[in-house]
Amino acid sequence: MATWAEVHSFSQPLAARPSNAPEVTATPMRRAPVMHLGNSGRTMTEMRWGFTKERQGRLYPDHIHARDDKLLASRLWRPHFEERRGLLIINSFNEGEEVPTFKPDRITPTGNTKTVQWTIRPKDGSRLAIAVIYREVPAPTGVEMEFVMCTTLANKGISEFVIGDPDQRMPAVLNESDIPVWLGEVPASLEQVRACLCPYEDDGAWDMRPEGQGKSPAKRRASGQGDLF
Repeated sequence: MATWAEVHSFSQPLAARPSNAPEVTATPMRRAPVMHLGNSGRTMTEMRWGFTKERQGRLYPDHIHARDDKLLASRLWRPHFEERRGLLIINSFNEGEEVPTFKPDRITPTGNTKTVQWTIRPKDGSRLAIAVIYREVPAPTGVEMEFVMCTTLANKGISEFVIGDPDQRMPAVLNESDIPVWLGEVPASLEQVRACLCPYEDDGAWDMRPEGQGKSPAKRRASGQGDLF
């Protein structure tokens, strides 16, 4: 049985939540709630982010992302893509920009870079659905569920600052109309399911800003002020 709040969340997963609703931070090797199909429809299960591997008695993340263009061809990804697809419902996500560092004079480059985290968040407070695939692995307590996040090529906005990444990737954000296909609620070929994963163009609906930056890049460009990064 599900509460009315859960039923509403399952049926309208991308609707904005109350501003006082608790947020969960999802990072590799931590658990996060993943929406997927259960015996009676949509359900949420806590899963660990990362396909892990044990070394010297400890678990380490072996994979945390799966490229969209490898899902059908890869022997690692395809079995999970065929049978175990889910969604990570989020309020925001981060992408890293590699920026040069300077010596104490703030003029002379060190030749190294540091990662500046950008936060991407819908301006209207709505949520986003990121495609994941998951698996079940043996654990001392029974069975552990692990997921990896699917990725696509970066959209126009994100590609402006992930230039340090030769692949320029971003999480595979789904259009709401594609959610039933991705979850397997409607009949579709694997090629049709795979087609749900494409660069999500927000068309200005997302606020994208680096940490410590008060104004969004779009506003800085509109004012004619140069980009600090």
